[in-house]
Amino acid sequence: MKNLAFILVLACVATFFSCKDDDGSNITADLFYDQGENTAPFFDAGVHLAAARFPRSLTSSFDGQNLTKVEFYLVNTPSNCKIRIYDEGTSEQPGTQLYEADVTNTASPNAWNTHDLTETIGISNKDLWIAVEVTHNDSRNTIGCDVGPADPNGDWVLEGSEISWLSYRSFTNDLVNINWNIRGYAE
Repeated sequence: MKNLAFILVLACVATFFSCKDDDGSNITADLFYDQGENTAPFFDAGVHLAAARFPRSLTSSFDGQNLTKVEFYLVNTPSNCKIRIYDEGTSEQPGTQLYEADVTNTASPNAWNTHDLTETIGISNKDLWIAVEVTHNDSRNTIGCDVGPADPNGDWVLEGSEISWLSYRSFTNDLVNINWNIRGYAE
């Protein structure tokens, strides 16, 4: 009986130390707003872009380095999935698209997905937008988010044929206050 109790204690200790750290303290990314994955909002069928804007106040710390990979969390797999990176635009609209990659074939559900850029993007003292584009054939929750509260730059969304980006807070009439699980790595 003592051996069974000892085995149960060891199993509990092993489980405790192997659980993921949801408080965000294990994040190694250079550019991010989220504090770990929590859930994903449902979007209707169509094309949706979720983005994080990293203003020059953050990117200036990495001036002269390169954005080399992007990491994002998916709850469910979308029909199509792309990474898009944009240059500085305005505080509410990205500039010129610098990079696009179709990552549909490597996208995994309930997981952090990492994409190594095939072309590095130079980071300078200006804004950088990192976006994940998801296409749904039906209503589905795909791109992950944290529990918030939202950083003013961590929850941008663009819907289908719309031309204006909105914060997800505005998109939901201030009902949802989150940051997208989108991260960038500099070298």
